[in-house]
Amino acid sequence: MKKLLLSLILFLLFFNLTAQSFDVLDSKPLWLRIDDAIQKVESGESGEAVYLFRKILEDFPGNPESEMWLGLILDKENEYDLAVKYLELALEHKKQLVILEDQYRILYKLADIQYKLGDIESYTGNLKRIIDYSDEEISNSNLKKVMLDVLKNRGYDKFIELYRPNGRISLKAYGLLGKYYYETGNWNICIDYLMYGTGSIITSSIEEIKNIDPYFIFLIEESTDKSLENIFDIINKYTVLHDFFEYNSFYEYFYYLGKSLKESGYNASGSYILEKIYLRPESGKWGFLSNPR
Repeated sequence: MKKLLLSLILFLLFFNLTAQSFDVLDSKPLWLRIDDAIQKVESGESGEAVYLFRKILEDFPGNPESEMWLGLILDKENEYDLAVKYLELALEHKKQLVILEDQYRILYKLADIQYKLGDIESYTGNLKRIIDYSDEEISNSNLKKVMLDVLKNRGYDKFIELYRPNGRISLKAYGLLGKYYYETGNWNICIDYLMYGTGSIITSSIEEIKNIDPYFIFLIEESTDKSLENIFDIINKYTVLHDFFEYNSFYEYFYYLGKSLKESGYNASGSYILEKIYLRPESGKWGFLSNPR
């Protein structure tokens, strides 16, 4: 009897302490509860993180941060349908995001999952949503037409000298869409996207070079035909710029742009790009594929 009474007392004590611990958890401010759950993700405790995020959603329905993180965790667990569900919910509630730029993280992850699922229509659709949401698209159709004409008929150097595309948020979306349209044989659409994608990488690099050297000016050296080579040489001197080029797959997308120009009948502009890639040791397999022979 005494043992039974002691067991009951210990059980009630444990239950009381556990209940108190949940009370303490639930009494924390929302941002701290989210931070606690994120720490569980970072320490590899995915199951505990899922529990904490779902508990947050019980108390704060429609919290987009929790929905986003649940989507990210479930993607890693290969629970793609559930991941898409939570990521789409996070987008529905994007106006409540503490960091508004997280909407692009959600869209990129959605596109990645849909590519893995083979849902190409949704994949390209979400990449286009990124461009649309970021407001970095060339909205002036006449300007876009002129830019394309310069690229096709006067070359990439002149295009970069006259126009500095500056898509930061949508840079990856432009690159991935360009690659997709190259692989499906839509050369002209590929050129549209990669004109902007590769141009944005060059523009960001030139701006960083100017921060390092305020007197730097990008000018076409028509007599030496080395404008791009000079830029590439400078980029290779600085690890941060070299890594930026690699991270954004510049030479891969530049290769697709050059090939698409050639396939579209702009042989001179396309061959020029492929020649520049071929001359760069750091371009890897894209240099090998650009071999003119």
